[in-house]
Amino acid sequence: MIMPKTPRAGFVLIELVATLVLVGIIGAFAGLFLYTGINGFMASKRNSETALAAQVALDRISAELRHISSLPAANPPVANTSITYLSKDLPGTRRIRYDSGAGIIYFSRDGAENPLLDNVATFTLAWDSANMDNAGGDEISTISIGFTVTDVGTQFSARIHPRFLIPKPS
Repeated sequence: MIMPKTPRAGFVLIELVATLVLVGIIGAFAGLFLYTGINGFMASKRNSETALAAQVALDRISAELRHISSLPAANPPVANTSITYLSKDLPGTRRIRYDSGAGIIYFSRDGAENPLLDNVATFTLAWDSANMDNAGGDEISTISIGFTVTDVGTQFSARIHPRFLIPKPS
């Protein structure tokens, strides 16, 4: 008796190659999707950490400048660069200085200088004066400070009103 031919079950070589190509394409797109997502997360995390460090530095500078009691005549403030001051509540001669070459804001007390924030792209320091006590001389009414950080690009700024009357520097 002759047996009828039965169809063979299984993949043909062409079907196997086509399946492998499709799995490879799907894998490549999945890998690209994951890579993009992880890179976005890391950039967001880095920017958030930098922005937080910049805000902490701005808060520290604001707290320091709010307590100014006098400016030493031997070390007058320099617009956009530094301010040296004495504080009624905080000990020692204090200084906030921007080094444009290194892109770092430094804070120092009695000459011991410590970096407060790095990767600073721009820095501004200015003050406004007015006759605050009607006694004939101008005093510092506000101190404006602002900076941008390289990674973030956002301007961090504050206008500080000193608690004590400070004669305007000449």
